[in-house]
Amino acid sequence: MLMPDGKITEEGLAVLRSRIGVDLRFKQHNKVATRGNIYHFIRGTGDTNPLWIDEGYARKTRYRTIIAPPTFIFSVVPPTGSLAGGLPGVHSFFGGCDCEWSRLIREGDRITAQARLVDVVEKDHSAYAGKTVIQKVKVVYTNQGAQPIANATGWTVRAERGAALAKGTYASVRPATHTPEYVDEVEAAYDKEEIRGSSIRYWDDVNVGDQIGGVVKGPLALSDMMAFNCGTFNALAHGELMAYLDKHPGYAYTQPQWGGPEPVFRVNHYAYAAQAVGINQAYDHGIDRVTWIAHAITNWVGDDGMLRKLYVEVRRPNLFGDVTWCKGKVTRKYERAGEHLVDLDVWAENHRGEITAPGKATVALLGKQVPGGHKYLTDWE
Repeated sequence: MLMPDGKITEEGLAVLRSRIGVDLRFKQHNKVATRGNIYHFIRGTGDTNPLWIDEGYARKTRYRTIIAPPTFIFSVVPPTGSLAGGLPGVHSFFGGCDCEWSRLIREGDRITAQARLVDVVEKDHSAYAGKTVIQKVKVVYTNQGAQPIANATGWTVRAERGAALAKGTYASVRPATHTPEYVDEVEAAYDKEEIRGSSIRYWDDVNVGDQIGGVVKGPLALSDMMAFNCGTFNALAHGELMAYLDKHPGYAYTQPQWGGPEPVFRVNHYAYAAQAVGINQAYDHGIDRVTWIAHAITNWVGDDGMLRKLYVEVRRPNLFGDVTWCKGKVTRKYERAGEHLVDLDVWAENHRGEITAPGKATVALLGKQVPGGHKYLTDWE
């Protein structure tokens, strides 16, 4: 087998469970919401909202400064179960996350993250690999004033590579081949993307059943993954990478052409690596699709709204070549604790018509009559 095939054992699970409730050690990628860090993050996610990067535009808003997109927290440290490590040589997939935001992120905010493993769940029957383990990690993000920014619980699915390869659940899913006409349709959708911006979307004008004008992503390519990696993750290279792989041999495999060691996340870059875990083509990180869904939501709410909660389950791989449409609809509107809130069903759907990442969200909007203003705007009022 091309990659290490570690096993899920009782001894390994005991070690993993011993980390529950303990502060995890990790390296933050971004520590400050500088303009450059925000820029690299949105370049990697494809979000062109001027509030995130255009100083002239941002100064004309109520905030009078650049604001980071809510999912910028993922570039501080992504909320995944993988932060807890454990089970060497057992493959991992990002399974989803449950996020809640308390305040907006200003340019210049210094962000600190704390992470703890909160649960380890065994599953005996999965479509992908039979026995799997789900490990959940909660990350709490605060700013330089020790004020809460967000908390996010993310989970990682661990599966034995040999079992996944033998089961072959995704072996029949072939890489996409698009017609020129379909590519033209995708390009037209990019051109027509609607960013609400400074035109306030009032809570009073929203109705149950309203559709969220979606965004399109893809066809997914290696360049997209590399841009996302640079904006979001701690990237290791050269001697530093070699030292890490020597320390964590279950995280490495031998590249078949030139014989050098490679990290197993090359499944997100190369087809031959993905095929070693039973998937015919390289695929995305999963958490990338959460940023895309958030992109569609923030486009819809506009500058004066706020994404409060976002829950997404990543259920299928998004292969290189796939086109993804991020959509949503209003399911409920209500007032609570002085805020005007709207609940949404949201999802990522590929060109095959498969929903690869369903979810739910809650946003806060301005009401036409808002006594005292919304909580999330108090820093600027």
